[in-house]
Amino acid sequence: MFTPSKGLKLAGAAGAIAVLVACGGGGDAAGPISSAQTLSLPASYVLKWSDEFSQSGPLGPAWDYDLGATLLGGTVWGNSEKQFYTNDAANVFSRDGLLTIQAVTRDPSIAPTGLGLLATSARIKTDTTAYYSALNGTPYGFYEIRAKVPCVRGAWPAIWMMGKTGNWPDRGEVDIMEWFGAYFADQPNQVQSAVHTKNNSGSTALYGKQNVSSMCSDFQRFQLHWTANEIVMGVNGTPTFSYKKPLNASVADWPFDQPAFLLLNVAVGGNLGGTVNVNDLPSMKLQVDYVKVWQAP
Repeated sequence: MFTPSKGLKLAGAAGAIAVLVACGGGGDAAGPISSAQTLSLPASYVLKWSDEFSQSGPLGPAWDYDLGATLLGGTVWGNSEKQFYTNDAANVFSRDGLLTIQAVTRDPSIAPTGLGLLATSARIKTDTTAYYSALNGTPYGFYEIRAKVPCVRGAWPAIWMMGKTGNWPDRGEVDIMEWFGAYFADQPNQVQSAVHTKNNSGSTALYGKQNVSSMCSDFQRFQLHWTANEIVMGVNGTPTFSYKKPLNASVADWPFDQPAFLLLNVAVGGNLGGTVNVNDLPSMKLQVDYVKVWQAP
């Protein structure tokens, strides 16, 4: 979700875990890819951080925002996206126990002209002292985000994580949930999870996808179990993708031991969002019931 070079090739394999390791990467599916068949909260884990969005209005102090249409000195957000990120109440708000990230038609008083931008939206993150303190400076734990995804051509909603320090992709990226309007609009029950490392990023990222029967009509529980040796992601207890730490792994294959932060956003258009009909912008809405993180005692 982070970089202009991130243009994933989509796997065509069927089943609960469908994995592609593209050429130029660090091994094959018999190596770092594991075959976890279940995904559940370990009984001993303790809830360490949560947000159930019970307050109305702006988000709490554990959340921060990525703003604008520039990214690390670039001219627009990566992947030719068409949104300008804001912290405006029209784009991100909490109400009636739900977080909403909403794409809306570009307001020329907020988003500049001349960049081909069509909308404003929001990208929020837990890159905050309060969040890192709650998790004791480690990414390990069980994450669950109950959310309803906008299945609209032109939308690219995502729930994902990045390492706290370093440049991309060296810092590592964990994509808990991505829905690509450019590819999934005609098969909307698809969902994808992925990891990006220095040795496998962009078009060589490691990923899997699965079908979720009520993906577009109901809230789903998007889950991640992150340990020192394996990352498993899935939906409602069914794994989508798992990545096991390779034997004798370097940080180029496993950058997943440093603190990491969550991101939630709705991108608009671009390589993976696809063609945008501005009349569909009101439907480009990611709703989140809660975000919870448990850790081992």
